[in-house]
Amino acid sequence: MPSVSIKQGWPLLLLLIAMVMGMGLLVGLIAAPGDYVAGLRTPDLVLPTAVSGALWVVLSVSFAVAGWRSWSIDSNSLEMRLWLAALILSWWFSPAFFMLRSPLLALVVIVLLLAVMALYTVRTWKTDRPSAWLFVPSLVYIGYIAAMTGAIVAMN
Repeated sequence: MPSVSIKQGWPLLLLLIAMVMGMGLLVGLIAAPGDYVAGLRTPDLVLPTAVSGALWVVLSVSFAVAGWRSWSIDSNSLEMRLWLAALILSWWFSPAFFMLRSPLLALVVIVLLLAVMALYTVRTWKTDRPSAWLFVPSLVYIGYIAAMTGAIVAMN
């Protein structure tokens, strides 16, 4: 397993945490759910906002740490490119769903995100198991979001 040192890499780690959380907050503010969601039929298993918010913070930090580890190991690796693709796709879900008011487009985005995250997890499982473990909770949560989005598409 490759060695990653927080002593040398902490500035990048802080930058990635700030970037992941900052852009996530910005996208969330720009593409807030608003009244549109109130008019949709939703499954009973939708998490309360307070739970989703706390979970988002923890998952964002673990996502950023996984990206930092991948960058520290090899910034030109396929794993790093997959991490960046997952980051960019994650920023498109809310605008697709809430701004464009297209649950179907949001479902396409979230399924692509799920596939990219699964591939990242499989690839890092072989090369950097801590990064894979850091991604597993996000992968599970994105699977849940994909299922909820699919249910919303089916119900509406």
